Amino acid sequence: MVIQKTIAAMVAKQRHVLRLSQAELAELAQVSHSFITKLEAGNANPGVKQLSQVLEAVGLELLIKPKS
Repeated sequence: MVIQKTIAAMVAKQRHVLRLSQAELAELAQVSHSFITKLEAGNANPGVKQLSQVLEAVGLELLIKPKS
């Protein structure tokens, strides 16, 4: 799915900008290291809570808006 790959790429890029390891991000976001690995590979199907925890930890936000 395109949105999963987009989120994966953005999280990985921002994690690198912040110079965090996957383990450090997992700790900050209070999720498992394996979840971060799957998320960055585009293989996770996160719930809203998990996704928001990860996005918050790397300084990103999810914006939902009506289609134009």
